[in-house]
Amino acid sequence: MLLQLDAKLKPCLVCCRPLHLSTTSTVQVQTKRRKRKESISKSAFRVKYLRRSRKLWNRYLNSRPWVNQLYESFLDIRPGQKLVDVGCGPGDFTRYLARLSDGKSKILGIDSNPKSIKAGIADTKKAHLSHVVSYKLGDAYKIPIDDDYADLTCCRTLLMHLDDPLKAVREMARITKPGGHVVAVEWGKMGIYYDPNDKRFSPLSDQAWEAQLRGIRKLEGKEFRIGEKLPGIFQEAGLVDMKAEIQNNVYLASDPRQPLNDVKEQLRFHLAFFKERMEKDRKYMVAGGLSNAKVSEYNKGYVSKTEGLLADDQKLRRDPTISTDPLYIVSGTKPRQT
Repeated sequence: MLLQLDAKLKPCLVCCRPLHLSTTSTVQVQTKRRKRKESISKSAFRVKYLRRSRKLWNRYLNSRPWVNQLYESFLDIRPGQKLVDVGCGPGDFTRYLARLSDGKSKILGIDSNPKSIKAGIADTKKAHLSHVVSYKLGDAYKIPIDDDYADLTCCRTLLMHLDDPLKAVREMARITKPGGHVVAVEWGKMGIYYDPNDKRFSPLSDQAWEAQLRGIRKLEGKEFRIGEKLPGIFQEAGLVDMKAEIQNNVYLASDPRQPLNDVKEQLRFHLAFFKERMEKDRKYMVAGGLSNAKVSEYNKGYVSKTEGLLADDQKLRRDPTISTDPLYIVSGTKPRQT
């Protein structure tokens, strides 16, 4: 679904996750080709939105304990290492890295939005992690860190918002030590959405989703589902020994691992954001090949479906609609000097 879809209907393009989520640490990157105010990414950079979406995303992850095991094994953070989180936003993923390291590594968050940096510092203090986590104002295209600084440089849902992700990855590689790792966590295209009780809306949702992705690519030059392209980008940036995993998130309202109140809160959050954005995002769907009539049909269907689920707890808990949305976790190694 589009721009701001709830977990049950489709992932949210702006935060890049179906809101059980979201997670997403993003960065406001200066772009030379267009004004920032015209960017679809603008809404994702609001501190209030980031904090709220991350809070709901973390609740979802609490019902999926295997996620921590995946990141612990894949990142293999060791005591004394220096970590950098590029495009950290208010620092949700930055603090997650600190927890994974058991407070035994130094983590630096980089973001170009002063408000995000301020929020990150405050939230980190509340989490009692200021002794291991710090923040610095900086741009993903020109990271204010010396060469060969970090043992691990990473970003989460950053590259999807950039019109030149290769340039950012090259910068991440520059600040990484030889033998160190660059890691990106980004959404991919392998997601599905299926409602067995609504055979008309399901395909319409898929059409709208694909049209919006095409429209964003056409109008802003961004690949909002960049996950599958990461190994190629990493290789072009000079990284070697690439490896990858997928964090495949499955959303089903009937899942008892998620409290009903959490599911409803997520739906309300997504619905409010969808209503705020739906007319603004019409241009992307139209640019991607969907007619105005189809866009209106989709918008009306999404609002009606979501409001209907929120009005009936039993209907919500019995709803068989299932959707999945994969996060690609890709790592590359900076070659050692010979």
